[in-house]
Amino acid sequence: MADNLTQAGSSSNCTIDLREGQYLILGLYAASFFISLPGNCLSIYVACLHVKRENEIGIYLLNLSSVDILYTLTIPFWFYDCLGQHNGILLYNVIMVVTYSSMYLSPAFLCCIAVDRYLAIVYPLRFYELRTIRTAVVVSAVCWAIQLTCHVLLLHRLSLFSKFSSSVFKEVLPMNSALFTENIVRIVFGFFFPLSIFVFSSQRVYRMVANSTSVENKEKRKLARLLLLLLLVYVISFGPYHVTLLARSLAEPGNCPFAQSAYPFYKVFFALTGLNCAADPILYCWLNDTARCDILQLSVAARNRLRRLCSWLKCQKGYPRNRRDFPSERARPLEQYSASFST
Repeated sequence: MADNLTQAGSSSNCTIDLREGQYLILGLYAASFFISLPGNCLSIYVACLHVKRENEIGIYLLNLSSVDILYTLTIPFWFYDCLGQHNGILLYNVIMVVTYSSMYLSPAFLCCIAVDRYLAIVYPLRFYELRTIRTAVVVSAVCWAIQLTCHVLLLHRLSLFSKFSSSVFKEVLPMNSALFTENIVRIVFGFFFPLSIFVFSSQRVYRMVANSTSVENKEKRKLARLLLLLLLVYVISFGPYHVTLLARSLAEPGNCPFAQSAYPFYKVFFALTGLNCAADPILYCWLNDTARCDILQLSVAARNRLRRLCSWLKCQKGYPRNRRDFPSERARPLEQYSASFST
């Protein structure tokens, strides 16, 4: 499948073979979707428990998981689009806005979590007013407002509001030089700025607890490793895409051969960004002791309910009652289930 995309204002065509890397792209989309959707649903459950306990980290985690689910729900559309099938103009444009909004909101909330943990570990007796539910709600609202405002201003600047339902927001190849400023802003403030905050917070937390041998600081070191793993996933997921976008912005305008060589990599790296949505709940829910215990408790309760349901169905069919089919309402201590998962 080849697609002819012509630069605006140019009379020459620049043909790109979109079959290059197609199976890899489809595999990345499928893996991201089937891992991210159930993982982030569990993450939302854990976040709600944090909020119920008046832990401000739950607000950031709730927003992060919601954004990741929002991004995940757009993946089937991009999977379908990669196969060369196209939907309506309005739907395509809405998916574009939702995808890029959630792509840059996810790093924002990751940074909020990193900064909150930095303040809690490095300055446990100071800045307490910055680690409250109210502050977390305000900061989250500001993140949403900034992201949505940026998209509104961009659509207005490019005069795309009037074309929202009549013209597809497709990329033109080679890249139009008019997009250089927008791309640089996306790269600097959407990737490198959150990366710098993430690196600073993670490095300070890790240095704070690296040489300590107390039991309390052993738990803090687990958190430091978790932040470093989240940082690594962030770099792997978003780094290649933004580096390629930077190279395209600098070298591609008016350069069709460069566009033909760079665009397949760009599409693969765009698909790679979805892995961040899949990795976030895995890292947080299974490498965090509290979150893991919450999920294990949920699984125990679900198993007990399922056994009671099966017993009830057997009784309805005339099977004799068996006391073993009715587990005690009081579950075994959670420590018995979580001991084998301790890190």
